[in-house]
Amino acid sequence: MNTIARFLGIQEGDTLHDVSLQFVSFWAEGRPVLVILLCLILAAIGCVFYGRFQQDRAIDKRPRRKLFLACTRGFILALIGFILAEPVISVALTEHPRPLLLFLLDTSDSMNLDDEHTSDEVDQISQMLGGQPKVAEATRLELMQMAFAQGELKGALSEKYEQFDMRFYATQQGHAIREISSELEDGVVVLEPLTADLQTTAIGSSLDELHRRHGTRHLAGVVIASDFSQNAGSPAVSAAEQLGVPLYTTGIGPREVIDVAIQLQTPLVLKQDERTSVTAIIRQQGVVGDTIDVQLYQRLLGTGVDQQEVSNEVAVGSPVSVVLTESQITVDLPYLPTESGRFELVAAVAMLPGEASARNNRSAREVIIRDESLNLYFVEYEPTWEWRFVKEVFQRDPLIGEEGFRTFLRSADFKVRQSNDLFVDQLVRPRDEFFANDVVLISDVPGDMLTQAFQDQLAEYVERFGGGLVIIAGPRFGISSLQGTRLADMLPVVVDRSLQPKPSQFQLVLTPEAAGNPFVNLGDTPEENLLAWSNMGELPWYQPVLRTHPLATVLATHPTDKTVDRQQLQPLIATRRYGKGEVVYIGFNETWRLRKKYGERFYRQFWGQMIYRLGLGRALGQQKRFSPSTDLTSYQTGERVTVTVEAYSKDYKELSVDTLKGRLL
Repeated sequence: MNTIARFLGIQEGDTLHDVSLQFVSFWAEGRPVLVILLCLILAAIGCVFYGRFQQDRAIDKRPRRKLFLACTRGFILALIGFILAEPVISVALTEHPRPLLLFLLDTSDSMNLDDEHTSDEVDQISQMLGGQPKVAEATRLELMQMAFAQGELKGALSEKYEQFDMRFYATQQGHAIREISSELEDGVVVLEPLTADLQTTAIGSSLDELHRRHGTRHLAGVVIASDFSQNAGSPAVSAAEQLGVPLYTTGIGPREVIDVAIQLQTPLVLKQDERTSVTAIIRQQGVVGDTIDVQLYQRLLGTGVDQQEVSNEVAVGSPVSVVLTESQITVDLPYLPTESGRFELVAAVAMLPGEASARNNRSAREVIIRDESLNLYFVEYEPTWEWRFVKEVFQRDPLIGEEGFRTFLRSADFKVRQSNDLFVDQLVRPRDEFFANDVVLISDVPGDMLTQAFQDQLAEYVERFGGGLVIIAGPRFGISSLQGTRLADMLPVVVDRSLQPKPSQFQLVLTPEAAGNPFVNLGDTPEENLLAWSNMGELPWYQPVLRTHPLATVLATHPTDKTVDRQQLQPLIATRRYGKGEVVYIGFNETWRLRKKYGERFYRQFWGQMIYRLGLGRALGQQKRFSPSTDLTSYQTGERVTVTVEAYSKDYKELSVDTLKGRLL
């Protein structure tokens, strides 16, 4: 047994109980006698054939050689029969693995700090490290490496190295971990050299990764060496509880860290000359009762000025004084956008006395400031719940408002359409009015209502001018009647006249592609997003389609029903690029159910993010008619640049070069 164990590479501490041979071929399973008999027959055939029937004068003169060759032939045939029986060796053993002891070492940038110590603290640390003289000038990372190489920890590790299976890990970028190579040399555990260059300390996320890798192993404990200035990732306490093993924490650095961190939250889009405020969330440690000043800055993006980022920043208003009474405080910073374009907003606080790093004392967000409202055009046959709630949401939206929302309602009285500013009197609008829209929504209308002139205008609007289009299926008319029309060619799905709205009690299912799409992510976490969509409950119907367009991205599907090819689930929310624009398809008009329990929170987020995504893909303000572009996004010095300007008249018809004058700034 010991010889077999060494041959199979079984560790010395493991116990080998039994070794058995089995055959798993269909004709040999459970029939070892048959296998032996077959091998003997094949061996006999090989010996007899070679010994008696194969004649060779040179061999016949040497009977011993002939006998040897005959036996070899028989053995080979017997071996072939044995292999065809598919033999399997089963080994029964009891493993006695060494307990696993993990070390998690912090390699974030804060470990490069050189802390100020009193003379008594220097003496104590030096004594712990075996009389190391350079303690006062050492960084936190250097102190940690000294502890492994010498001092009290050196002897303790060498004693435990044979008792435990030790694994060493360092924190890594993106809340990951990296295994550190280690070996025992002359009774000392030697680790590879470490560097500390991470921008975040995420102890909780690192513990989660350790649990994922080793949670099922015989884990004895985890030793953590860090300054424990966690500023990212999941909570460390809950991650430690999930491991379910003892944690031995070794703190490096001061017991209480003085730190102030700021996080800026802003809307994606703001409107020019409309007073608003942005939110700054301030987190602090060790400075309760202190007063700090929060200053808001703005920086215009896309200027091409090759200067330091801070030199382009302009202070916005006066600093806002805040008394740090709690660990987290929310501050509203007033802001009045005076220019349109792309801007970076920065909220900053000054570095406090005793604060080790100012890295998290600034927070930046990019925003788009528009000089006019987003224009929405909603086409509907008669009022529905979806139409009512979309209208209410966007008429209160500061970026759209009452002046930016217009609708054609077929069932509305003609006189009302003419007298009420909310309505337009005709579906087909003048070119200067129609192409000024940013997003067009069409919901539950009969196919014959969408005239050829309207469809041609809509196709040009999306394909050529980059407009956004949302098609919402309804239970009354559906979208099947669009088959064969120009509008059907623009959809992310393929429709068929035979497929009518189908009653079905179900909850939609988000696809993996939905994770990268902002308007279907309604929460800050996957759990909150799932809560939002589950809040809709069961939908009573949906619009089936023939199949998904090859260029479409499906974001949500029916849980069970499939398309006619039986390969795909029925798409319920899908998007597709069409020319310069984008088309969104929604296979039901029941998103108003997102309002249940939580009011407008998730409903506004779904429609707001979709409209902003579609509408902000176009040029800002009056630049819809004059759109400049370059042949590349970056250039080398001395390289030729080609600037192209698409120019249109007031009714969005191409202007000739002869009628234009321009200059390059």
